[in-house]
Amino acid sequence: MGSRSIRDGKGHRAYRRKQAVLKRRTKVEDLPCGYGSPSGWGCGEHIDTELPDTDRLSFTADHDEAIDNGGSLVGQVLVPMHRSCNSRKSNHVATEIWAAT
Repeated sequence: MGSRSIRDGKGHRAYRRKQAVLKRRTKVEDLPCGYGSPSGWGCGEHIDTELPDTDRLSFTADHDEAIDNGGSLVGQVLVPMHRSCNSRKSNHVATEIWAAT
């Protein structure tokens, strides 16, 4: 099952509603890129919510656990990010570093 079927299937409208709410909150509260990301992704700079969707610094909502890695479309905390920062993150996951013993 590819990610395309997940994005167009169950939960897609709920995701779009959450994304719109996050965009409005980002505009009102001036949330920075990566605000609230448990894994620490994002550059921390201002996000201009008025830019067209094709601009690399435009707003996008990021799933902390990528859909490609088993994350769900809905039920996750969405994080505001620049389109370029979200693209750079891709489907990478936070790595845990263990101390040598």
